[in-house]
Formats: sequence, C-alpha cells, structure tokens
Amino acid sequence: MKIGQQLNIVVYASTALTLVTLLITVELFYKQNQTQARLDRIVAVHSQIDSLRGRLWLYRQYPSEQTRQDVSQSTNVLRAQLSNAQHAIPPQSVQSIAQAADSVDRLLNTTAGQFGGEQVVDEGRLMLFSRFNILLQAMSEAAFSVRQQAMHEAAKQQKMLLVVHGGILMVLALLVTVFVTRLRRRLRQRLTALHNTVTQIKKGDLTTELVMIDKDELTELADHVNEMKHALSHTMVDKNQLSEEVARQTQQLREQQHQLKFLAEHDELTGLFNRRAFESHVEVALMRANRAQTNAALLFIDLNNFKQVNDTYGHGVGDELLRIVSQRLKQAVRRSDLVGRLGGDEFIVWLDLLTGKNALHEVTQRIQEQMHGPILTGDVELSLSISIGVSCFPTDGLELQQMMNQADAAMYYAKTHPNERYCLYSNLPAERIQ
Repeated sequence: MKIGQQLNIVVYASTALTLVTLLITVELFYKQNQTQARLDRIVAVHSQIDSLRGRLWLYRQYPSEQTRQDVSQSTNVLRAQLSNAQHAIPPQSVQSIAQAADSVDRLLNTTAGQFGGEQVVDEGRLMLFSRFNILLQAMSEAAFSVRQQAMHEAAKQQKMLLVVHGGILMVLALLVTVFVTRLRRRLRQRLTALHNTVTQIKKGDLTTELVMIDKDELTELADHVNEMKHALSHTMVDKNQLSEEVARQTQQLREQQHQLKFLAEHDELTGLFNRRAFESHVEVALMRANRAQTNAALLFIDLNNFKQVNDTYGHGVGDELLRIVSQRLKQAVRRSDLVGRLGGDEFIVWLDLLTGKNALHEVTQRIQEQMHGPILTGDVELSLSISIGVSCFPTDGLELQQMMNQADAAMYYAKTHPNERYCLYSNLPAERIQ
C-alpha cells in the first residue's frame, strides 16, 4: 500500500474517531437531559405534596371555608402535576398518590360541616388531621421512593453508557494508535535503509543492494538507488566521475522527494495549492503584509452551474473544465499571487501588494474576462460564469480564517444576485456583515 494511501487511512480513522466522540457526547447529553427532566417532574410532585401539607396545617389552625378550599385547590394542582408526570413516575406510584389525594378530598367533603360544639370540634379535628397526616405521609413516601428509584436508574444508565462508550473509544483509539505506530516504524526503517545505502555509495560500496518488499513511493526510490549502483559498478570511472554520478543520482532522489512534497501540497487534478498548503503560504503572506503595512485581498471563486456540466456531459468533461479554469486563473494573476483549490468547484486567490481598490477591480475584471471566454473540451464548447467574493486586508480582517469567512459570505451574496459580477465584503448589506 502506498504511503499516501496509508496517510489517508490515518486521516479517515482520526475523522471517524472524532465523529464517534461527538455522537457519544450528544447521546450522553440527551440522556442527561431526559434524566434531569424526569427528576424535575418528580421534585415538582414532591414539592406540591409539601405545599398540600402546609395548606392542611393552616386548615387545622384556622378552620374555615376559605382554608378548606385552599386544601381542595392544592389537591387539584397535585393531580394535574401527576398527569404531566405520568412518563416520569411509575403508574403504581401515580395511582397511589392520586388515591391518597382523593381520600383527602373525601375527608374534606365529609367533615365540612361536622364541627359544631367546641369539644366535638376538638375531637373531630384530632381524628381528621391524624388521618390527613397518614395520607400525606403515604404520598411523601411514594414520591421519595420514586425519586430514589429514578436516581438509581439514572446512575446505572450513566455507568452503563460510560462503560460502553468508553470501550468503543478505547478500541478505536487503540486501532488508530497501532496503525500509526506501525506506519511510523515502517517509514523510519525504510528511511534509515535509504540513508545507509546513500552513505555506502558515498564511501564507494557498490555491492550491497537495497531490498524493499512492499511497493510504495520509497520502494521506487530504492529501485532507482539500486539501478544507480548497478550502473556505477559496471562502469570504470575515476574518482571525479564517481563523485559526479553520485551527485546526479542524489539530485534525482532530491527531485523525487521534491515531487512527493509537491504532491502533498498541490491538488492532484489542477496542480493548484490544496487547502492546507494555501493556508500555510497565506499565513506567511499575512505576516509580511502586516509588517510592511501593505494592502492585500482574498478572493473566493465559485463556478456557476458546474453541477449541470457534470450531469449533462459527465465527470470527464467536468474535470477538464476544472483544469482549464485553473490555468486561466493562474494566467489572470501575477506570479507573486497565490491560487488554490478548496475542493469541488471552489477556488481561492490571494492578491498581494495591492495599491488600492482600483488595482483590485482590475484583477477581478481580468479574471471575469478570462472565464467568460468560450471553453473547448473535446467536442463540447462551454460558456462559464463565476461568482467572486472579496475580503480586503487590513480593512475587513487581519486573520486568515476571518477573511475566508468574509470572502465566502460575499461570494454567496454575489451568487444569489446575478447582476453582481463580484462582491466586496464591505459592500454587503448591514444585516449580512458579521
């Protein structure tokens, strides 16, 4: 497997690990909210029972029609909360508390007019509130039991989720670590072998052959080294000639390494900078512009109706169109400017050392003119339009990510307003400026 493919696997595995971690976090948050909502409903029922107890105490101290109605109203509120908490409290507990509330209402209705004489009133009140206390105690115990059960179930569920999710994360992290460790060891061994072989060549040893079993980019380098050694071993040369040959072969190795570096920093289809390399170069350009107090601009470019080209003529024509667009972009800007492809039909340009808005307008005008020309791909002639969003340094932003977001917003505004050939971020409507 090629080294580039293995590095892609590492990136995909790391992305998968990040997504799994995010999903687990979301699930834990969702479960925690469910548990909290259930406990809140149970606590609300418990609080209403305490409120009912307070109403009954007032009724005991000051028996009147008003205090009796307050007790009855409190039982009605309790029933309403029980109805809302049916999913949080087991049906048996709901039924038990509701029956106790019904018993309280029946006792209130039965004893409403039974307090005639003073002695009878005292004895009746004593018996009545003894019964009330028993009912309230039963309701409190039921609510407390439900609360304890809910907390126990929540702790058990959380522990199970932590164990399961932690196990998944550990397995994924372990797999990624093992794969990266093997890749690191393999690269180190191969690079060490290449280094030792080149050192032997410099010392004049042309007999030892470098053998690498797996086929990848370093294997190709090893084959070139072996070919070089065979050519040198069959040729009678003096010391100067040998030094020249070693220097030539070493230069080939450096060029191949430079090619590997080029492939790592450039888009495979268009040859433009990829996103990572573009951002790295622009960060340096930003620091340079900041020190020199010069103007610069970031252009976000999107091809209009590119999907229709792919759907109508196929991806082969679409890829050729992207290559032609890339060439025209590089022709439209200076060599000191940077051009990159973010992916799909999105391109990005960094314009350095701008003298002002007029220079910026000239560049964007030149890009539009380059793109509006007919494009021939095989037997197909296409016409193309683009949308450009612009963020200026230092007036719009001082950091790369901020300027990219601003240029992206301006590009989408230009895309939704066909009359706009391009749009500056500073010209956006006030509600669209972040």
